[in-house]
Parts: sequence; C-alpha cells; structure tokens
Amino acid sequence: MSEKSILRLTMSATVNAVEWKQLEQLMAAARIAVPKEGDGILIHECHYNPETLEILFLESYANENELMKHAQAFAPVMNDHKVDWKINRIELLGNYSDEIFGMMKGMANGAEVNLYRKVFKNK
Repeated sequence: MSEKSILRLTMSATVNAVEWKQLEQLMAAARIAVPKEGDGILIHECHYNPETLEILFLESYANENELMKHAQAFAPVMNDHKVDWKINRIELLGNYSDEIFGMMKGMANGAEVNLYRKVFKNK
C-alpha cells in the first residue's frame, strides 16, 4: 500500500460525566461495526483520560474513499448511540479533497481544526 494515500485522523473530545455510559455503549458498538467495514480502516482506536473525561480517537484509512465509506457506514451507529460530547480538536493528515476538508470543518463545530496535506519530494 502506498503511503501517499493514507489518511490519518486524530480527534479529541470531552464527554460529560453523565454521558459516560452512552460513550461506553457507542464504543462497544464500534468494536462490532468497524471490523465489518473491511481492510480500508487501518487503525480505529479510542483512548480516554478518566480524570478529564477527554477522549482521543486515532484513525487511519487506506485512502479518502475508505474514510468516506467509514463515515457513511458509521452514521447509523452514531445515531443509535448518541453521545453529547464537545469536540476539542481535529487533525487530518494526508491527501484529501475539498469535500473531506468541508466535512472536517463541519464536524468541528467551532473546535480547532488542523488539516495537513502530505508533501512529496521528487527523487
């Protein structure tokens, strides 16, 4: 697989303590749903800090199409397990289109967004 196409997404969010049970249910559903999406999802992890209730999502996709496919496939899971969280930061690294750029900005809802496009040097 070419490193040129991989997209890496890091998202930080904070969940309200009363939403913690819903978050656990969402993550349990994600552990079932994501593997069914195939090999295009390279990494899909969630880490949390119990003291600050901050969640860190680490995701990597084979390419932009796989990211879009995941967003569409995961929407029903998100709708079934609604969690009220505040997105703190989104970082996207790789090659992406203006459509992905707009999707990330829309998800951010005012949060910090850092979008990095990969730079290639000719040999």
